[in-house]
Amino acid sequence: MAKPSLITLPSKMNNQDRKEWVDDAVDRLIETWQIPQIQGILKLKESVTYSFSRGGKRFRPVLSLLLAESFAVHPQKVLPWALAVEMIHTYSLIHDDLPCMDNDDFRRGEPTNHKVFGETTALLSGDALLTQAFGHLAVSYRDEAALGLKLIALLSEASGIFGMVGGQAIDLEFQKQKPSLEELKLMHEMKTGALIRVSVEGAAIICGLSGAKIQTCRQLGEAIGLAFQIKDDLLDAAEKTEVGSFPAVVGLQQTKEILSDLTLQAKKLLSQLGISEGPLIELVQSNFDREK
Repeated sequence: MAKPSLITLPSKMNNQDRKEWVDDAVDRLIETWQIPQIQGILKLKESVTYSFSRGGKRFRPVLSLLLAESFAVHPQKVLPWALAVEMIHTYSLIHDDLPCMDNDDFRRGEPTNHKVFGETTALLSGDALLTQAFGHLAVSYRDEAALGLKLIALLSEASGIFGMVGGQAIDLEFQKQKPSLEELKLMHEMKTGALIRVSVEGAAIICGLSGAKIQTCRQLGEAIGLAFQIKDDLLDAAEKTEVGSFPAVVGLQQTKEILSDLTLQAKKLLSQLGISEGPLIELVQSNFDREK
């Protein structure tokens, strides 16, 4: 099967088509990285490719593409942003799997990065993706410098101490003591939700939406991000209730109610944006319904 073009997309796409389009964009991006042909850095590139090319659902970039499509903006315009967010997400997974963090041997049914390439190379792979994400934004939006700076600041906020990394630090403390519901919400809004939020918010900025609509998109991303994490908690609870999860703090029934409320909230926010049907609505509902 021929790879999907990065210029021409089918007139009708489903989320699997979008995922494959992102997968192809990742492969093409990696191919542009011209590095010295010397051992060490070649191993590093292989390690980066191993994790970055195995993207799972590509939930965050697909979300950015869908927002653009909803406002008749070609997905190609938001693609660099979507890829940068996905680089940050991938780096976080590599580091989360390390022995000093979650110490996982498998991710998505395959050995984790450090199990294949060693802890040192896995650590450097995460570092490389983190750094490359901001470079990719700077180069991709250099003809729109103000936009590029705004996106870099937005991604930095969502990735660092005010977002994902800060949320991870809170999570480590929750392994020692049971959090309150508000503390748990804050942790997940930062650790998982921040990157999902900016997938929507950044795309809204690129699409040139008004300030009011960008704020609505930010709220939409927050609702989708927390709903995504809560659904993961519910699915995980079918096997084991993890410390620091919503079922462990408030029980299964209240967790389901919170998920239902967030799903309804996301749909109302989409309605405020003039979106009452289509793939974004379907994505919100599919998260509620998914079984894995």
